[in-house]
Amino acid sequence: MDPLDRSNSGGTSRGLFPRTRWSMVMAAKDSQAGEGPAALEDLCRTYWRSVYLFIRSRGIRPDDAEDLTQEFFYQLLDGHYLRAVDGPEKGRLRSFLCVVLKRFLADEAAKRATRKRGGDWQPIPIDVSELEEHLQAMPDCLSAPEAVFDRQWAQDLIDASMKALEADYAGAGKAGLFRALKPMLQVQQASPANAELAASLGMSEGALKVAVHRLRQRFRDCVRSCISDTLAEGEDADEELRYLRSMFASLA
Repeated sequence: MDPLDRSNSGGTSRGLFPRTRWSMVMAAKDSQAGEGPAALEDLCRTYWRSVYLFIRSRGIRPDDAEDLTQEFFYQLLDGHYLRAVDGPEKGRLRSFLCVVLKRFLADEAAKRATRKRGGDWQPIPIDVSELEEHLQAMPDCLSAPEAVFDRQWAQDLIDASMKALEADYAGAGKAGLFRALKPMLQVQQASPANAELAASLGMSEGALKVAVHRLRQRFRDCVRSCISDTLAEGEDADEELRYLRSMFASLA
């Protein structure tokens, strides 16, 4: 199954991350009160990997890239770049972050001295070991940092959608069913092991097929909802979905 399949169940899924709507993030541009700062911080925690990989793809050493990632988020959460940026790039959080990240790196290259962080700053928790292994498998990354950023963004979106789906099933008392069916999200056609799986779950094969269909349908809804949470009102979610799907195709 394509993890970014654009098909939909026909209904409109509610936002999966109601505190992280991009509209709330942009509201933080004018005021640091309310839910805007919390929304931005939540999104930073989800998508920091794209930022780190972009910085590393510019040829910056791992230790320096980690420091710059933290400094970028400090300045972003502090409102510095929210106040400075105007223009159409606001429409997509992905595009917005990439634009302000380039500006941040240009500023850092000019001054090479970061201002002292406030005492209440809590660094974003990051673990770069896995990302460094990922970079070793991408020999072309230095020539296309934007593509590296967008590929990781797409992967993080999938991961966030999967976590939301898992929480959905757990909330309905079906955590065990989710764990059993999760591998089926990657299976294109019926498997010979379906009969064994159905028996282990106390289901008929027909009931198992229905359960898998519902899981895949709900996952598509989760992906679409997650994408919508990074777009401004009126932005085309299908267009963003098509673009993010192309990030996976480019790795094939």
